[in-house]
Amino acid sequence: MKLRIKGNSIRLRLTKTEVEQFGRDGQVQESVQFGPDHFFHYQIITLPDSKALKVSYEDHTIRIAVPAGLASEWVNTDRVGFEQEVKARHDHIHLLVEKDFQCLHRENDGEPDNYVHPLAQENTGR
Repeated sequence: MKLRIKGNSIRLRLTKTEVEQFGRDGQVQESVQFGPDHFFHYQIITLPDSKALKVSYEDHTIRIAVPAGLASEWVNTDRVGFEQEVKARHDHIHLLVEKDFQCLHRENDGEPDNYVHPLAQENTGR
């Protein structure tokens, strides 16, 4: 799972395996270790009773919570992603969650678990 943060914007990209895990287990988590006892975590979870995306930060973890219906639709269809502005204390955070596509501008040998880019066939002339 890739994390991109820029200002008040958070974007997650998940591979095929991670999307399958999210559908099966209701969560995916990654961690960065900054030393023996220092970790930063980022996580996406399913929230059964929610109607909207939510974001929180506590215990060194960014947690994006997705309503169960939206999570199921995303996992089980060709839907690429979803986004929403979420109120966070005194401001808003833009959340974007996407399926991770293979790059168009280089060989994809290093990205076998990524989704085939929808424009890949157009670029190869097939």
